[in-house]
Order: sequence, then structure tokens, then C-alpha cells
Amino acid sequence: MQILNGGLCIYPAAMSSTGNRKLATAAVLLGLVISAFEGTVVTTAMPTITRALGGSSLYAWVFTAFLLACTLGVMLVGKLGDHLGRKPAFIGGLVLFLAGSALCGVATTVPWLIAFRVVQGLGAGAIQPTTMTIAADLYTLQERAVVQSVFTGVWGLANVLGPVIGGWIVGHASWRWVFLVNLPVGLLAGGLLMVSYRDPPRARGKVDLWGPILAGASVALLLIALEPGNSAPLRLLLAAAGLVIGAVLVAHQRRAAETLLPIAYLRDRTVQSGLLGGAVAGALLYSNTAYVPLWMTSHGYSALLAGVALVPMLAGWALGSMFGVRVMIRGGMRASVGGGFALAAVGALLLAVVVGAHEPIVWAFVTLAVLGVGLGPAASTATIGPQSVVLWRARSVVTSAVYANRMLGGAVSIALLHLWHGSPDVQVMLIAPIALLGGLLLLPLSPAGRMSGAEGLDLAVE
Repeated sequence: MQILNGGLCIYPAAMSSTGNRKLATAAVLLGLVISAFEGTVVTTAMPTITRALGGSSLYAWVFTAFLLACTLGVMLVGKLGDHLGRKPAFIGGLVLFLAGSALCGVATTVPWLIAFRVVQGLGAGAIQPTTMTIAADLYTLQERAVVQSVFTGVWGLANVLGPVIGGWIVGHASWRWVFLVNLPVGLLAGGLLMVSYRDPPRARGKVDLWGPILAGASVALLLIALEPGNSAPLRLLLAAAGLVIGAVLVAHQRRAAETLLPIAYLRDRTVQSGLLGGAVAGALLYSNTAYVPLWMTSHGYSALLAGVALVPMLAGWALGSMFGVRVMIRGGMRASVGGGFALAAVGALLLAVVVGAHEPIVWAFVTLAVLGVGLGPAASTATIGPQSVVLWRARSVVTSAVYANRMLGGAVSIALLHLWHGSPDVQVMLIAPIALLGGLLLLPLSPAGRMSGAEGLDLAVE
């Protein structure tokens, strides 16, 4: 039964004891760790993998395929999580992720690796938003100011250690362990959640999966059209097919009983800033994690040091997220999301200056740290803000929409930078305009004013 505590929607049916809540929190944290770890560990391993398997021309697609599959997985789990339950969505995603990890670990060619990364990405896309949705079910908005610090600290640690561990693995063991290391941790996470978490009762209903599938197909074709190796006629054909499927998606959504995201939510500026903030955060995070190590190795630095180059940004992200919720509650989304992306844009512009002027590498580390400190509060509150203004039964859909935009922003930015026929230096410098545009758009769009804390009461959609 739903209980209102000071306007906050909490569901004690999900937990039978405080100990169970802690076990469930540990379970989803472990799931978050391996999905976040896999997003960055491969960055420093890719030069070694392409040397071992060939296929260096497909370098960007090892990242893009994973992010595109994540986007589809996020959109699918948004529907399934609200209709079937958080536990089935999390466990199903975990099974897919572990299967994809095992297959990536035995891949013999880069095309097969890309195919297996799709399986892995579908699972990761289900895990990450479901983790945050379960956390939103277990804790009130005020409690999440503390819990978010823990989640972000663990997430940031996984991202920080990912490139470093990836560089260490390829230097001391087979690159295949970059993927196989997920298996024992994932099995432990699944076991803990099974014994600790019970989904609150929910109304069963028909789940429309055509919306996410059509959206995923449209985006996939448009991204493949950006692949540099394609001929002009093929590129035009793929883009046209993507646009046609996009038109079919729009027509389907007009008739669908349940849309990908209710129109009433799309009219709210908190949700709007969360969706756009997710896209900008993904673009900055994944383009930096893909191209900063490549820039480092192109200047003769080792894979391990290239991984260390990402540590300042990811550590800054974790640090910024720890106070992001408090900034949002006191100053509104404009202070946390708009202000955060403005600071991230400053860091990206300074990084472009450092790269263009060939300054000492230590200054690149400093500018990446500034970028990360801005991204932290912006990205975390881009998720928590929309969660706090929708009904409980729509939390999974809204959370997944923000995460889908994050993955989509990353996939599009990587594809566009890969399409640019320049040196890794130029590709890293081109991240600055993305950050600047994001900051300029989100500062006026994000609503100002204190958050009321009345979760799920502002945008009631019956």
C-alpha cells in the first residue's frame, strides 16, 4: 500500500526489514558497478584488441554498438519495469549482460565482438535505469541526497578503475579478462537481489514494445549512415530508411494506448531539462572516454597512462554528484543541471586549448577534472529531478527515458567525431562545442527555484 510521508511516495512493501533494504541496495550497487565498469574498461583495451583481432576500421563501432544497444535496452526496460516489476527487469538485464560478457570474452573477430557487445549493451541498458528506479522506490528524496552520494561514489569508482584496470589487464593478462571479470560479480548481485527485494503490487497490463523497437531501429539506421566507410548512395539509403521508420514511430505513438513517455511529462520543464541533460551528459562522458585515451596513445603514452587520464574527469564526476542533490533541492534544476553543464563547458573549452597548444599533459588532467566536477551534479540531478515530479508508477519509464538519452547522446557524439576525418587531437578539441551548446541550452531551460519534495504529485497522469 502506498504511504505518503511528508508528500513523499514510499513503498514499504518492497522491503520486509532494514537489513533487506541494505542487501537490495548492495545488489543493485554491484549491478551498477559492472555495467559502469564495462562502459570504460574497454577504452584502454581497444588498441590491444584491434591489434589482436584486426578490424581497426571498426574501432568506433565497438563503443557505438554498445551504447546503441544500451539505448534500446533502456527504452525496453522502461516499459517492462513499470508493468512486470523492477526485479524481473533487473534480473533479465543481468542475464543478458553476463551472457554478452561471456561471448565477448571468446570473440575471434571484431565484427563478432561488436555483435556480442550488442547483447551486453542490451543488458547494461536494462540494469542501469532499473538500479536508480529501485533506489527511488527504497528511499525518499531527502534520503537520496545521501544515498546518491554512495551510488555515485561507487559508480565513479567503477568508472575510474575501469580504464586503469583495463590497461593493467592488457599489459599483464589476456584482454579477454576485460569481459570475463564481470561474471562472478554479476552472479553475486543477482543472488542478493533475489533474496532481499520484493516488488510492490502493481496493476498488470499489456506492454507495448513496438515503440522502443521502432525507436531503436530508427536510431540504429541513422547512426550506421554516419559510418565513414559507407558510400554516399548507401548512406543516403540508410538515412532515408531511418527517417521512414521514425515517421512510423510517430504515427504509432499517436495511436498507442501507452506512449514511450506521456505527453504531459514532456511539457514539464523539469522533465525537459532532464532529457536534454541526459543527452549532453552522455555526449561528454562517452566521447571523452572514447577519444581521450586514443589521443594519449597517439602521442606515445602507454595504455595504462591513457586510462589514468580519465581518472580526473570520472573522480570529479563522482565528487560533483555527492552534492548535486543538495544543490537541486536548494536552488532548483537551474543551479544543478544548468550550472553544472556551464562548468563542464568551461572544462571542455580549457581542454581544447591545452590540446591545441600542446601544453604539458598535467594541464589536460586539470581541465578534465573541472569538466567532471561540472558533469557530476548536472548528470545526477538530470535523473533525480524528473523522478521527483512524476507518479510512482511512471518512475521506470521516466528514468529509462533519461538514460536512453544519455546513451543516445554518447552514441551520436562518438559517431559524429569518428566521421570527422581529423587527428585524435582535433576529435578531442571538437568535444568543446558540444559542451558549450549544452550549457547554453540548459541554463535557460532548467527551472529555477527550490524543489518542493512532493514526489509524484505535480504531474498526475491518469
